[in-house]
Amino acid sequence: MAKELTAGEVAAELKKRGVSFKIDAKASTVRLTLLPGASRGPARELLYKALNLLEPHFNVFLEGLPACFMPDAWDHVLYRKKPGAAYFRVKACAACRLQRLCPGLAKGGPFSSPRAGELSPVLPVPAEVVFELTKKCNLNCRLCFASASGEVQPLPVLLRTLNAAAALGVKNVRFTGGEPFLSPSLLPLLKAAKKAGLYTLVNTNAALPAPKLFRDAAPFIDNVLVSLQAASPAEEKRITGGDLRVKLLNMRLLRKTVPVLRLGTVASSELLAGFRVFHRLAAGLKADVWEIYRPMPDGRKRATAAQYELGPQDFRRLSALIAALPPGVPATLLANPLPLCLVPQAQRVKLLGAAYDDGHTRLVFDPRGFFKPSYYIEDRLGKDLAAAWRSARLAEITSCAGLPAACRGCDYLFKCLGGSRAAARAAHGVYSAPDPWFSS
Repeated sequence: MAKELTAGEVAAELKKRGVSFKIDAKASTVRLTLLPGASRGPARELLYKALNLLEPHFNVFLEGLPACFMPDAWDHVLYRKKPGAAYFRVKACAACRLQRLCPGLAKGGPFSSPRAGELSPVLPVPAEVVFELTKKCNLNCRLCFASASGEVQPLPVLLRTLNAAAALGVKNVRFTGGEPFLSPSLLPLLKAAKKAGLYTLVNTNAALPAPKLFRDAAPFIDNVLVSLQAASPAEEKRITGGDLRVKLLNMRLLRKTVPVLRLGTVASSELLAGFRVFHRLAAGLKADVWEIYRPMPDGRKRATAAQYELGPQDFRRLSALIAALPPGVPATLLANPLPLCLVPQAQRVKLLGAAYDDGHTRLVFDPRGFFKPSYYIEDRLGKDLAAAWRSARLAEITSCAGLPAACRGCDYLFKCLGGSRAAARAAHGVYSAPDPWFSS
């Protein structure tokens, strides 16, 4: 299905394949419902194409099908237990990440006799493994959650862990720090990851005055995220201690070779005041995505700088500023966990939700040699990736059971996932509590 199709043409094509199409322009939502009697294989192919077309512009929901029918789109699925219906489970359920939230397959329903290979568990392994190669950094950002400790893992250990992740079925691998370009292990790991067929991501401040490092690594990077905390050289020096001119040169170098260039900015009062200036800089760099982050716990235990002491009202304002941007690149998003009920439905398409944080879809390999749920949730899950992913501790952290009833019955639950577990623990002492910014 070509991208130039109109919404009406998409709806007509979906209807032919047994899928209803319902749009709510005011809420920016689209509901795609698999109808009884639909030819499921062709319908699934078309649903994935429709998602690719619609997702950048709408909150898209998939109804009438279990998540295991479209495991790569699980966060769009609306599938709840119906009163009086009987359900059963299949072998794939045992490895499915959503087994606690999914009632199973409805007896007498369209999937009561699934075909071989038709259903696959959601996230039987992490979608991504993040390697914190070092905590060392060439900058001194005030709101960095990194501890600046000296621990590192030897390259052979990192390579074994990387290859074990690939053998397990992990598709994406990310290298970060600290500053990963300070680690001599980065380049050999990137080469090994590409050889293993993995999609490679790198988080960097791009502020090292060593362009050869970036030039050598760029051919092995599929997606690079560059920290952008200031829009002028004076502000860069004050906020991070770095040289913005060096950063810009390296970003332009990366842009020439790396397929996807993303920028990441921690929200601050300076960002709110200079939002348009930041956006012009991101557009001038031809970034594909500009991500804006909610400030998270500070691993260095320093007092939070006043400019980062933001509240829900500040993020409502940021969301409105993003919504008012003209179409085009960079795609500008609120990218880490926020309760989606914080903003109107029409603006939620620009919130990524919590899926990439808190251990929901990925794990982090700490320089001290263990897996943990996220950069700033440092609960030790062990040294074995598969065991860490199946651990009771991770299940406890990511469980939605302790969320308010309004969360558990919300259409946006799989995208929102209750907001930030780290913020919940900081506010209430337990991960299972509601995000303090939850709005009923």
